[in-house]
Amino acid sequence: MKTICILTLALASSALARDDKDWRIDEKEAIQKAFSVSSGSGPHKLLVDIVGGYVHVTGYSGSEVRVNIDKHILADYKEAVEEAKRDIRLDMSQQGNFVRLYEEGPYRNGNGINYRGDDYYGYRVRWNCDIEVPTDTEVIVKTVNRGEIVVKKVTGDYDIHGLNGGIEMDDVSGSGSVSTLNGKVRVTYTRNPQKPTRFHTLNGTIDVYFPKTLDADLHIKKLNGQIYTDFELTLLPTSGSSDSSNGRWVYRSNREVAARAGKGGPELSFETLNGTIRLHSK
Repeated sequence: MKTICILTLALASSALARDDKDWRIDEKEAIQKAFSVSSGSGPHKLLVDIVGGYVHVTGYSGSEVRVNIDKHILADYKEAVEEAKRDIRLDMSQQGNFVRLYEEGPYRNGNGINYRGDDYYGYRVRWNCDIEVPTDTEVIVKTVNRGEIVVKKVTGDYDIHGLNGGIEMDDVSGSGSVSTLNGKVRVTYTRNPQKPTRFHTLNGTIDVYFPKTLDADLHIKKLNGQIYTDFELTLLPTSGSSDSSNGRWVYRSNREVAARAGKGGPELSFETLNGTIRLHSK
């Protein structure tokens, strides 16, 4: 594996949060729902937009979107539990082949989510979602707090956004965006992206596994750490420079690398502030 070194200053960040076990009350509820979708009335699509909890999506050869959720209301007082029940709900709806899971709460506004923290609300609500979808489903997932996103065995495009948690995608073949703020990003492809695709984390590593033949234009942006690649790359014009020493490709730049793999193709963008980027051939 070749190495690209970027020499920069180091930044660090950390965040402290209350553990789930620290709450006095954990009221649980199991939620199950199935949505029938057809193959002849448009593409399959899933949207999951929640504030707290994990989201696991797995493709299978069926014709239903199967939703299994473990709901947790965490609080210190019974009154706070009742308030959470009044304030927070998960809207589960269907429009044709489009299935939508959307968390409603007092932190929603016209510009997105303004979550003021557990101390402000006096409770925490978590939706731990395990969802099965037809393999060709387009997947859109948005989460904020305390839960990783895992997507497996889907061929549709995707738009995956976390804030505090890692993202893992296995055996996928679509194109899209994969982004989190604090957490690692790991993606394994059965077919390389055919359209522009973005991989982003602020604090964490990025590991992407491509089939052996990769034809793409790469745009790599980072501040601290190193970039490793299994692929032979041709540098595209930038403000940096490169040289080879002891069998290692060393690239010097303030922040960015532009390179072509194979014959070139869709733009694949990789960006992190604190972490290592690795592009693997499998």
